[in-house]
Amino acid sequence: MVSIFSTPLAKPAQLASSPSQLAGIPEPLEQKLRLVAARLLQAAGALIQLPQPTIATAIVLLQRFYLTTALPTSPLLPTCLAALFLACKLTERPQKPRDLINVFKYLLSPASPLHPPHLSKSSDSSPSNRDLYYVSEGDYTALRSLLLATEAQILRALGFDTTVHLPYTLAFNYLQSLGVLTHKSPTTAPPPADEEALFNPLQNEKLVASTFAYLTDMLSSPSQPYLTHHPHELAVAGIYMAARDHGVKLPERWWEVWDVERETLGFLVVVGRGGTYISSSGKIWIVEEGTFEERDGGGVVAIGRDSVAQEALRLLAE
Repeated sequence: MVSIFSTPLAKPAQLASSPSQLAGIPEPLEQKLRLVAARLLQAAGALIQLPQPTIATAIVLLQRFYLTTALPTSPLLPTCLAALFLACKLTERPQKPRDLINVFKYLLSPASPLHPPHLSKSSDSSPSNRDLYYVSEGDYTALRSLLLATEAQILRALGFDTTVHLPYTLAFNYLQSLGVLTHKSPTTAPPPADEEALFNPLQNEKLVASTFAYLTDMLSSPSQPYLTHHPHELAVAGIYMAARDHGVKLPERWWEVWDVERETLGFLVVVGRGGTYISSSGKIWIVEEGTFEERDGGGVVAIGRDSVAQEALRLLAE
């Protein structure tokens, strides 16, 4: 099948020797920062009430950008901000720079749910304490200039190719084609007993939700499947995992209809089941600057330029 997607896929060699690693950022730290970036963008998008395709577009743009640019050259926080700003315009959900800056300032403040509670004073953690995330006019002007400069840097690095194809719509269309979005049998005869799950509307609703959840989780995968695989392959993998979870019976070798090889599907299932590099029981707290140790099954990640450089030096010294 001839690909309809214009953006070339990333090669494994590109992921194994990224500009950040060549600049001295250890691979575990780079993976952790990519995960933090995805979670930060998801949280910011949720607060602004952006649709998931807009958030996913921002995450993919950021991942593509760091295939050509090192983290020391373009720190994570302004890059996240600029990627979301650009994605909002690309998906016709434009946002004011001030709104985005205010949201990111809040998410990195002690009032944020992303801030480590063991580092916050009880009086500081209240969302009503706006002094913790107030942005002065001078700070806003500087941050807005940095936002626009970083957006231009992303556009240049991507060669102004900002097209992002996502698997969500494809997955929904494939589910419709497989006949699992209706509670009625496609024939006049009643469905066999072993196909009852296939026509259970409540279960089918959960099937769609689980499919989309897997597709969203893969945005945070250290394997970066959105850069290495086509959207139709991701859509098929999401459906396959969700159908297995809910016991939905699908036709034999149905993935071949959409020209997905079994080996490709198997790899994406492993990636999807593996989740992020931190276990689901662990937690990640996000701050801008500081040096912190693992605590209570999770850890605090500082994303500021100075903190990233210090953490890189510590890991390289081990």
